[in-house]
Amino acid sequence: MSSDAHPSSVRRLRVAVVDDSTFIRKAITRMLEDHPQIRLVGSAGSGEELLTHLEDWAPDVVTLDLDMPGMGGLATLDRLMALRPTPVIILSTHSGEGAPLTIEALHRGATDFIDKQRYSLVDFGALRTILLDKIFQVTRTPHLQADEAPSRKAASGREAEPAAVVPEPQPVELPGAFDVIVLGASTGGPPALQTILEEIGNACPVPIVIVQHMPTGFTHAFAERLNAYLPLQVQEARQGQTLQPNSVYIAVAGKHLRLRRHDAALVAEVSPFPKNLVHVPSIDVLFESAARGAGARVAGALLTGMGSDGAKGLSALKAAGAFTLCQDEASSVVFGMPRAALALNAASEVAPPRTIGRRLRELVTV
Repeated sequence: MSSDAHPSSVRRLRVAVVDDSTFIRKAITRMLEDHPQIRLVGSAGSGEELLTHLEDWAPDVVTLDLDMPGMGGLATLDRLMALRPTPVIILSTHSGEGAPLTIEALHRGATDFIDKQRYSLVDFGALRTILLDKIFQVTRTPHLQADEAPSRKAASGREAEPAAVVPEPQPVELPGAFDVIVLGASTGGPPALQTILEEIGNACPVPIVIVQHMPTGFTHAFAERLNAYLPLQVQEARQGQTLQPNSVYIAVAGKHLRLRRHDAALVAEVSPFPKNLVHVPSIDVLFESAARGAGARVAGALLTGMGSDGAKGLSALKAAGAFTLCQDEASSVVFGMPRAALALNAASEVAPPRTIGRRLRELVTV
């Protein structure tokens, strides 16, 4: 489709598709080629082909398969990040080695991923919708509706958003005043979470509980990857498990994770209910349960992600006297969740992941 068929004020995103399957490349091309905000600049059957054309194509976003012959997806990702850092959406599968490879890709710089097993490439309406959503999310570009006037957009093609109100830093609480750390993240979360946990260090006197939005089949690989790289013990949370110091608990995809006070300890409650929420597990569900179970003895942080999950939960934590933080806009892949929390005045402080980790270490270390 010719670029002069589109309003000049609407910037078209340059997309490159990389997959060794001719069928999948053609399917993705068919999904995207008629969208007025998308320009397909290249289709590659290998990582080598992408890198050869990288400067000419100059993509704003790349879709990348990991299971490819030759240099393979991870090596392609590493070279792309070294030569021309670009948002990358992985097309993955949770079967076999798919989940561990995908999690590794996220830690090496990939921005997001799609589990191909959840969608049909024959009736690909759902896959097209989620792929477009992720393309616009990771490039921080508004998805225009057909009846939206270009004049509403900035010259770059992006819709201006109100500046987030950043709270003044609060005095550090006395060490030992906390029973648990709770963290919530979505798009861009895995590397941010790893950075925070690395900064907390090799010993943490309270348990750390995390909700990271992921499809079913991926949170186990996520926990295993963190466990391999961190001195803290990392595992998926189990029903009825008593939470221990020096341990990190990951909410299982497809189930909510709540905290319940039992005598002096906190216990994990794992349940698929309610099922009608956008995200299962939900950050709001975890945070609100922490507010009920531990009140002011919680330190919580809401990180990068699309939408508003976690904003109400962080507000509930702050109302209960907990110490609350949000990831800052500059370091967020998608600033939606932190922005929603700041709109509710739910954060005590705003900071990048490394600073959040150091702050949490200060708060809980005696």
